[in-house]
Amino acid sequence: MTTPSGEPPKLIVPGQTTPPAGGQQLHVANARGAVQRTITVSPPQPRTDPGFYRRLISQLNPLRQTTRSAMVISGLGVAALALDVAATLNMGNPFLFYDRREQWKDMAGQLEGSRSDLWRSFFDDIAPNWKGRAVETLQQYVRFNVNGLYSQLGKISGEMSSTMHSQFKEVLEYDLSVFSLYASSAPVLRTIASLSAHPVGKVALWTQVGVFMSMAGNMVKQFADVYNSYEGDLNKLELKLNELRGAFYKSGNPDMGARDLNLTPAIADPFRLKEYWVPASQPQQPQQPKQPQATT
Repeated sequence: MTTPSGEPPKLIVPGQTTPPAGGQQLHVANARGAVQRTITVSPPQPRTDPGFYRRLISQLNPLRQTTRSAMVISGLGVAALALDVAATLNMGNPFLFYDRREQWKDMAGQLEGSRSDLWRSFFDDIAPNWKGRAVETLQQYVRFNVNGLYSQLGKISGEMSSTMHSQFKEVLEYDLSVFSLYASSAPVLRTIASLSAHPVGKVALWTQVGVFMSMAGNMVKQFADVYNSYEGDLNKLELKLNELRGAFYKSGNPDMGARDLNLTPAIADPFRLKEYWVPASQPQQPQQPKQPQATT
């Protein structure tokens, strides 16, 4: 169907044409139907775990066995083994936080891109070509509702990405610290354990196991401090998310439905198009002064 001359650009919604293999495309055409601008929305690429954590654990386990054997020989096995379990139990896969960091970062970029596309689409494609009540309604909707909500979502996404990056860094550093502790302690403990039959070797083994316990205990305490610190950061972000939920849902409760953004459905009523949508090329009709009502 041909587009009458003088009308504003038409929007071809994704899905009306076969999407390319690289992702969905959004086409903006002029009044004659010729595509003037194309926006490609690429699908997200899944990230795969590089296997760092699995390799680290596979190399750590033999060192742990050597260390645990020396602990048992020293006679301090119960207390030392408890610290060994606590230190290694707190290890985690840093990729999980890296992946969440990238997800929130991608989300922040997509939100800002969507906000900018919506903003520019209205002021570049709609406002210059249309006037009337529909344009005024859309302008208020875009300027005061959607733009503000997108901005809040973008800020939260950015803060979440930064928090996930900090946790990724802390988990990675802790994993490497634990591995370094065992890598440096296991050869020494293995050598001294082989001499533990002699009283001097027994004392040396006690001393070295005690040093290991002290270092492991400090690491466990540092982990607890870091955990409590980031637990507080996540709690603050949760409070912000609760506030944001209140902007989208009635009383902040998704079960009560989405909040009304005051966008009247009448602007899409085909029987009221001429009332709400007036081409910018059409001269403005002078408004008739209101007649005063007769009084009795």
